[in-house]
Amino acid sequence: MLYSFLITIVILVIQFFLSRRNNVYLGAILPVVYLVTLIYLWFSETLFIKSTLLAAFAGLAALLGIWINGRESLKKK
Repeated sequence: MLYSFLITIVILVIQFFLSRRNNVYLGAILPVVYLVTLIYLWFSETLFIKSTLLAAFAGLAALLGIWINGRESLKKK
């Protein structure tokens, strides 16, 4: 459980860093990879519980939120 938490923190820090780069596409890498993974898990029927699906979309929303926040903070500079 501790490893899962640490991996999540590392991913969020990487997303935070990539979202604040001048290249807009760098911050889009992790949300796209995450979405592709969700679609794969859905079609392979690994991801089928509604609560798990809700948590997965919350993760996508968090990654996209960090990306949007990073783009807005870059525009302010």
